Amino acid sequence: MNWFANHRQEWIAQMLRTYGFVNRQHLMRHFGISSAQAAVDFRTFNDQNPGVMIYDARRKTYVASEPPQSFT
Repeated sequence: MNWFANHRQEWIAQMLRTYGFVNRQHLMRHFGISSAQAAVDFRTFNDQNPGVMIYDARRKTYVASEPPQSFT
């Protein structure tokens, strides 16, 4: 994984720890990436950190799972 992708992964983890949620629009706006790249980033994060976040389809947002877990 290159530095940019790793930085986005760390940012997702930080948002989940700080706010308890993050969505595709947050990632796109913060990093200036496409919707497709944001989706790949969330899929990668979920693959590397299973059980850390769940997708809330009603809110269209990834939410930190309960109880909070230690993750990257």
